[in-house]
Amino acid sequence: MTPRSIFQCALIIIAMASTGIQTMTAALAQDGYTLREDATPFTRDELYNYLAGKTQVWDPNGGAYYAEDGTLQTLWDGERDSGTWSITKDGELCWHVYSWGEYPCEAYFHNGDFISYVYEGDTGPAPELQGGNTLDYLQEGFAAEGYAPPEQAEDIDPDFARELFTPKETTALVVGKTVILEPLGGAYYAPDFTLTAVWNGVRQSGTWSIDDDGGVCWHLAAWGVEPCRYYYYKGEVLMSLYKGKDWRAEELVEGDITDTL
Repeated sequence: MTPRSIFQCALIIIAMASTGIQTMTAALAQDGYTLREDATPFTRDELYNYLAGKTQVWDPNGGAYYAEDGTLQTLWDGERDSGTWSITKDGELCWHVYSWGEYPCEAYFHNGDFISYVYEGDTGPAPELQGGNTLDYLQEGFAAEGYAPPEQAEDIDPDFARELFTPKETTALVVGKTVILEPLGGAYYAPDFTLTAVWNGVRQSGTWSIDDDGGVCWHLAAWGVEPCRYYYYKGEVLMSLYKGKDWRAEELVEGDITDTL
């Protein structure tokens, strides 16, 4: 399998393992894993403007930089490769990397609050985008001493009733603090609702908001649509619901410490 196909499979496996059968349909629809009836495909120009000059992060350990001149640089498991990328007249993204051989193209859709891809019949939320070529930062981060994949999602009893924070409670929890996203970054929630995020050494500015259900949402142009985080307590442990999975909440530190990340 190529690095890209491994990445696609990983997204589907993670999504399927995160929730029970009865709640899977709703969870996938909420997180961009199914296309809404009103989803619209990217045009050729839209997809070029969306990708050109940016790095697409292929969790857990890879990515691709789409240069404006159509050249492509990739990273997977510490190995670098290169080739070209193109967009068909129908708006599908195609990769041309010699070592990958023939490879199907991928479509992108405006899908409600998400941007989703469709690849060989599989649908998922589009990967994170970072401005510029950040492959060196990705490679350094993955190879850093002590680096380990993010902690696995928590197994929650299906009968456990999450009491999600209200919008007021979530605001009080995060405002004026920096969330630490180990091992490679974090983000500061300013009181004026501006957001400063640092990831793999790249600094981005945007805004944050709280939705009607109490989720804290990021708005960073270079990252595309980012799912919101919802907080709740499991006993005395602060938890977050993010991308349909339950996690121990990341550390929140008073003040803006993004200059140290």
